[in-house]
Amino acid sequence: MNENSTKDQQQGANTRDTPWRLVSFAVLVVIVVIFVLQNRDRLPVNFLFFEINSRQWVNLSVAVAFGVVLDRLFIGWRKRHRKDD
Repeated sequence: MNENSTKDQQQGANTRDTPWRLVSFAVLVVIVVIFVLQNRDRLPVNFLFFEINSRQWVNLSVAVAFGVVLDRLFIGWRKRHRKDD
């Protein structure tokens, strides 16, 4: 009986805890919405020999995505290079 009451108390405490993942996700969604709303202007983007007009938030998001991909590639290369030594 003591074990069951302890489990019930733990489960009760878990249901009353703040769902941090949900709160974090909600905050992230709000930040993204604000970012998009503040960066809706269309800007020309010149790359090599072509020009494209797109929204500023798209340009920034693509730049961040390229940065993340380059970071992952560099980290993978560095890990393989260190294993060779």
